[in-house]
Amino acid sequence: MSHQQLRPLRKAAITVTATCLVLAGCADASPGPSLPSESPAPSPSSAPSESSAAPSPTASATPSATPSSTPVKPQNADWRDFDPKNFGEPFGANNRWMPLTPGLQSLRDGSVIRGSRKLKHQRRMTVTDVVKEINGVRAVGVLDQDIDAGQNGETALDWFAQDKFGNVWYMGSYTEIYEGGEFVNANDGWLAGVREAAPGVLMLAAPKAGIKFVEAHIPGKETIRAEIAKVDEKKCVPYKCFPKAVAVLEDGDEFKWYAPGVGHIATEPNYTGGEQEKEALVNVVRLTPKGLAEASREALKLDKHARTEAKRVYGKSKPAERG
Repeated sequence: MSHQQLRPLRKAAITVTATCLVLAGCADASPGPSLPSESPAPSPSSAPSESSAAPSPTASATPSATPSSTPVKPQNADWRDFDPKNFGEPFGANNRWMPLTPGLQSLRDGSVIRGSRKLKHQRRMTVTDVVKEINGVRAVGVLDQDIDAGQNGETALDWFAQDKFGNVWYMGSYTEIYEGGEFVNANDGWLAGVREAAPGVLMLAAPKAGIKFVEAHIPGKETIRAEIAKVDEKKCVPYKCFPKAVAVLEDGDEFKWYAPGVGHIATEPNYTGGEQEKEALVNVVRLTPKGLAEASREALKLDKHARTEAKRVYGKSKPAERG
């Protein structure tokens, strides 16, 4: 199943074999409780280049991963009970499985089978400090970039929001396609509250095996359904082994694994034959203030472009801004 509108939930479109992409300043990928040293954000349209040593984490200007107020007891949400009154500070880690901490950036190696060929690509996710009001809620912009052959072939700006109970909600998305670093076209995208689209719960506050939920609902297009398949499971990826991970089964089609303090660490198919798409975490870093500013500028540019390229959805929305 191709999730073209709900980009984080779809299978990546891959047409060429990707070369290795290395995040600058991320040599330390050894297991441990803390992230590697901060690094500048790589260019959104090409493979990142090496840079000078990053400032120490104590010099970072990024918001703290700790919520601004003491969170209430985790309580799972139902997408049908969405209420803007349940949302507050957009940044932080109310949900340990999907922290919305500005500057958090992860890289996953991926592959897909096309015919008799195994094609490779990479997926880079960056939490910015850009905020947009959507359906009465302040949502955080997250850049989702597909890297093919060392170049950015596709970028989505996804909007997530955390409620006071610890749930992370999916509030909207906009995707652009590139060739040779040049803009080709845009996915019309969606926003909760616009054209009858409704937000969904992307990650539950207290996941337990067997719980079913809706991640997003767009009438006439898609409703993405998910189920918590496994909890507290050991999951090993190239970056490290995580002793307690959560597996979410989306539409019965594929498993997505999440780990505490990091977020999405792996994707695996729940079928035999076909494309057999897989992804696995190879690195995670915290960007410097300069790197975060660069990523946030890209998010703002995408939001502005969406207001013309996806006018019927984004045309009347409030412009995004740095939080």
